Amino acid sequence: MKTVRIIFISLAVLLQAFSMQAEGRLRERVYVSTDRDVYVAGDRVWLSAYCVDPASGRLSSFSKTAYLELHSADAMVQTARVALSGGRGAGVFTLPSTLPTGNYRLLAYTALESSEKGFDAGAGSRIISVFNILSTARAEGGVIVQDDVPAAAVHPQAGSLAVSVGRSADGHTPLTVTNGGAQPVLFNLSVRHADAIAAPQSEDMVGFASALSSLPAPSGFDKSVAAEYEGEIIRASVTGASAEGVRALNGKNAFLSSPGDGSGVYSSAIHDGRVTFFTSNIYGKQEMFLEIEGVGRDNICHLELDSPFLDLPAGEIPALALCPSYAPDLALRGLGMQLEQAFDADTLYSPLPDSRPVVFDRNRCKSYVLDDYTRFPVMEELFTEFIPEVRVRTVEGSKQLQVRTIDLIGNNYFAAGSALVLLDGVPVLDQRKILGYDPLLVRRIDVYSGLYFLGIRSFRGVVNFVTYKGTLEGMQFEDNVRIVTFEGCPLPLAYTCEDVGKDYPDWRQTLYWHPLLKLAPGESVGIDCKSPLYEGDFEVMAEGLTDSGEPVRTTTSFRISR
Repeated sequence: MKTVRIIFISLAVLLQAFSMQAEGRLRERVYVSTDRDVYVAGDRVWLSAYCVDPASGRLSSFSKTAYLELHSADAMVQTARVALSGGRGAGVFTLPSTLPTGNYRLLAYTALESSEKGFDAGAGSRIISVFNILSTARAEGGVIVQDDVPAAAVHPQAGSLAVSVGRSADGHTPLTVTNGGAQPVLFNLSVRHADAIAAPQSEDMVGFASALSSLPAPSGFDKSVAAEYEGEIIRASVTGASAEGVRALNGKNAFLSSPGDGSGVYSSAIHDGRVTFFTSNIYGKQEMFLEIEGVGRDNICHLELDSPFLDLPAGEIPALALCPSYAPDLALRGLGMQLEQAFDADTLYSPLPDSRPVVFDRNRCKSYVLDDYTRFPVMEELFTEFIPEVRVRTVEGSKQLQVRTIDLIGNNYFAAGSALVLLDGVPVLDQRKILGYDPLLVRRIDVYSGLYFLGIRSFRGVVNFVTYKGTLEGMQFEDNVRIVTFEGCPLPLAYTCEDVGKDYPDWRQTLYWHPLLKLAPGESVGIDCKSPLYEGDFEVMAEGLTDSGEPVRTTTSFRISR
């Protein structure tokens, strides 16, 4: 009953969203702050996203996914997703090591924003400079060689944040950030090397916020674009089938899943050769399984994921000024990039809260660790001997697993209808395959009782077979199963480098990065910044928004000597 109620609530929210969208009252714009403005090819780019309602200037809590595109003057060279929560998100992507030297534009948008006819993603876009120290390749028409160092970008200070820098000692530099205003501030913080390479002229939070007030009214909305109020909406198309075969698939269910605990399983029906999966955002790089249920051997076909990225026009990108005097600083940046790639460690990062969904109720789960019981060579014997919550029955000539359930008045019984059977979180639609699977490869069996909905399908319980390796070892899937690599939203991380060891070859250019900080009025936060092995000038940059949508940006410089 609870699940049904959630479905009705979700439908009500969706209908309200489409109504607001049609009336032109619901709009969004995305601004992305980065840890630096200048990179070398192969560097990581750390991101902090702000999804804003242009009408109020405040953060928008509606969309749950932002899409990022990095463009040269003639091509889209990199893409990324960022999960949003309350209008804020954090992410990271790595610049390709083959990226030519030049300036690039970073665009960001939500599906809701892209539904505006003629929308301009250039609002809030930023320019970053990339130098390739291992190649002489240049971005097409985008590099000017000159002797004089160009003037660096100048950004105005705004808002109530104040940064104070303590005295460096024992390889550490203490920093304190204080909110001296009357409103809470949500912001990101970067501590980075300030060398002689000039940063490009680019948008900052102050310019982005001021431009929202002059944003032109949309000419209309594309109603075919669904707003992503729960997470990314993933679309796929049927390939390899004839026109008659595509028509035969109408109404059949398709499944999208990734190995894990079962929280990455989604289902939807096929219509006219297309299927839409409503997800709660998928995190990290995943092997995704795509399968169509009930497809015979005479109609072998596959699902192919559609790209959600629009490949937008990049607009005008200023040329990058390349000066011979940059050589020493570029050599230092290149050394830092290569050492970071070679000696990367989890101890450099601090995980931040994320919004990964919990699909199956652990309170209704009973786990059986098979090593605690007598091992049997036949899977069906497990349910006969020591797993009373599951039984095997023959229905219409095929064996299927059924899960015991308890109704609202306490009746205990096996409900009619098949359970959802998973192997390492991936659906096994032909349950004869799991009954023929080697139980010696299975470490644990999780049994969930109750009624579960996946798209338009319902299941009477869930049985997840967890193998020792977690890689679906030895399972032979049907010919219509396609496995693709999917680059989901990165898990939100702070690059704090708190546990950098004394033997770490520390030539980092970004010393500290936190994408999701918040300070109440009068509140302060102290930061212990680990100093690198080289001396030089460094900059602290903080920017963000107050609760009322006022922009905040401040910078402070300091020096580390050896």
